[in-house]
Amino acid sequence: MDVLDRIKSWLPADAATDIRAALQADHREVRALVEQMAEARDARTRKSLFATLKPLLTAHARAEEAVVYQAMVKVRRAGEAKDLGNEGFVEHSLVDVLLERLSKTELAASDAWKAHATVLKEMLDHHIDEEESEFFEAIGEHFDDRQRREMAEAFLARKNELLGIDDERDQRRR
Repeated sequence: MDVLDRIKSWLPADAATDIRAALQADHREVRALVEQMAEARDARTRKSLFATLKPLLTAHARAEEAVVYQAMVKVRRAGEAKDLGNEGFVEHSLVDVLLERLSKTELAASDAWKAHATVLKEMLDHHIDEEESEFFEAIGEHFDDRQRREMAEAFLARKNELLGIDDERDQRRR
């Protein structure tokens, strides 16, 4: 693969045609929500932002694991791709632990809750940065345009199913 082909394989298209663009769109939304939540001063705002963040982040993670991480782990002759997929599973499980702890709304006014939210933000920043560099590059190297499009379609369908979104009109309303 020459340099130009490698660059083209890394650049995401739109969310409907490339899994990297679909993931990137979610990443922007998740980053904004978790940043606002970690910086919120009052318990009501924290709870409200968390109520929006948790289902989105959970659906994103489960859909990504099923569609993308599973595919990465199965790539033949690509130890790095397998490692990235397995690391993604581990990082998601750690995020799940933090989400469960943050679910304890009676703690939303405490310093401990804020500390958990800050750690969640830092973990997600690291995870997203790594995913959008190393992981996206590996996706471009190991999957062709058709495969990346199919992954995007499967990811969006699974995420929407988990969120209870029936069709594109429902998704646009959210």
